[in-house]
Amino acid sequence: MASILLALSSSPETPAGQRALALAGSLADQGHALTLCCLQDAVLLGSTRASNEARAALDRLLDRGARCLVLGEDLALRGLRAGPRASALDYPGFVAALAGDHARVIGAL
Repeated sequence: MASILLALSSSPETPAGQRALALAGSLADQGHALTLCCLQDAVLLGSTRASNEARAALDRLLDRGARCLVLGEDLALRGLRAGPRASALDYPGFVAALAGDHARVIGAL
């Protein structure tokens, strides 16, 4: 299946964030290779302070082969640190991920 980058900007606790996670789950169910790029409030998903529900949703995706990237600057602005299964990137690394070799890039704001 296709490699898809899903750019997330809403906290996983909001209705928009929950819809984004549901979309990610649906894409994973279809067999797509997912990369979750979390910025703004979505960095909470990949942080050490994610809620149990958000952490469980992310773990399900990661166990199915998804990757979670978080923008380090947005983590720092919120006083957060990347969780053990997320990779923090600086701006150049994040832009490189967004411009990488994916069949599709989807914004789930």
